[in-house]
Amino acid sequence: MNYSQFIIKMKENLQEKLGMQVKVETIDVPKNNGIVLQGITIRRPGERIVPTIYLESFYADYLEGRDLEDILEDFIEIYEEQETECFPDFDFYQDYEKVKKKLAVKLINKKKNKKMLEEMPYMDYLDMAIVFYCFVERGVPGTAAILVKNAHMEKWGVSLEKLYEDALCNAESILPGRIRTMEELLSKLLLEEDVPEWEWPGKEQGDFPKLEGFAEENAEPRGAPLLVLTNEKRYLGASCILYRGLLEKFAKSLGRNFYILPSSVHEVILLPENRIKNAENLLQVVMDVNRMQLAPEEVLSDTVYYYDRETGKISIYDKKQQN
Repeated sequence: MNYSQFIIKMKENLQEKLGMQVKVETIDVPKNNGIVLQGITIRRPGERIVPTIYLESFYADYLEGRDLEDILEDFIEIYEEQETECFPDFDFYQDYEKVKKKLAVKLINKKKNKKMLEEMPYMDYLDMAIVFYCFVERGVPGTAAILVKNAHMEKWGVSLEKLYEDALCNAESILPGRIRTMEELLSKLLLEEDVPEWEWPGKEQGDFPKLEGFAEENAEPRGAPLLVLTNEKRYLGASCILYRGLLEKFAKSLGRNFYILPSSVHEVILLPENRIKNAENLLQVVMDVNRMQLAPEEVLSDTVYYYDRETGKISIYDKKQQN
C-alpha cells in the first residue's frame, strides 16, 4: 500500500470507527520551504478549531510492519488527548490592538518560500525574508504560530513598517534572546534532562559573557564553549539576530567579529573569528547539517554570515572579501 492509499484507508477506517456524527477529512498543510504535510482532522458539530494530526510517522510504522489496527488505535488515542487540550480563543485576531501584543518575527529562506511569500507581507533581509506571526501559548505545553497573511494586514489597516516595528518590539519582550551552550541546549532537546546553565559575572543583569582569550588580539581561545543564540522558547529563535542591540552587545563582550551559522529556523551558532582557521569550511558544515540533520521545513539557509563590530552589520560571508 503506497502513501496515498494509506491516507485513504486511514480516513475510511477512522470514519467507520468514530461514526457519522463526526466529519473525518484529509488536509494538506503547507509548511516552511515548500514542504506540504498530509494530515487528518476530525470535526464534531459546532467545533470551530480542531487539531490536525499528521500521517507521516504513522505510515513509517506501517512500512515497518505494524498492524493497521494498532496504528488506528494510536491515532484515536492521540486525537482524544488533543481534543481535551485548551485551544486558544482566536476571536482576538480581529482586533489589531490585541493582536500586536502577540506578534513576533520569523526568518525564512526567501528562495525556497517564493510562492508562500506571495500571500504574506515580508521584508527582505540579506538572502532571507522576515515574515510575521502571532505567537499563542496553549492551555497545555505547546504553541501555535499563526502566520500573518496579506489579507490580515489589509483587514487591520496597518502598514508593513508598522507591522515590522510592532512585531520586532513585541518579540524582544515576549521571546527575549538568550545564549546557551551547545551542551545545555542538546541536553534539553535530546537527553531530556538539564545540565547546569553556564554562569558568568553579570548574567543576571543581562550582560553577555566575557570569553577568556577571545578579547586578546591573536590569542588562542581557551576552554570556551560553543554558543547558540535562540529565544527562551527555543522556537523560531534564529530571528534573534534581528533584535536591536543584541549582537552589538555580544560583539563588545568578545572584542572581535564573529561568524553566524544558521543551524535551523530555531537557532544560530555564534563563532568568534579567531576560533576559525578556515572560514570556507563553514559553508560545507552548514550545508551538511541542513541536508543530514534537519527536517526539510526547519532549514533556514545554506549561507554563512559575518558580523562586523565596527559597522554593527551582518553580511553574507564572501571569501573574496575576507582575503
